[in-house]
Amino acid sequence: MADIDPKDITKILEERSVGYASEQTAAKEIAELTGLDPDVAKAFSRGWSRMTAAQVRGYKKSNKKKKMTPTLQCET
Repeated sequence: MADIDPKDITKILEERSVGYASEQTAAKEIAELTGLDPDVAKAFSRGWSRMTAAQVRGYKKSNKKKKMTPTLQCET
């Protein structure tokens, strides 16, 4: 078996779940990456379109922007 980075497969499946990649495209990329038979890769990628990207990753990406809150200044 080839050295496979799980992040690469996760990225492909994430693109599949969001709709950026079709089932055929995702299956082709997974087959090339892993060495699986194209039919097996197609079956593997088929179910991921029903999941959200957060479900595929296993976590939600946090929003890095912090909201500025107005501060009250007391005058004495």
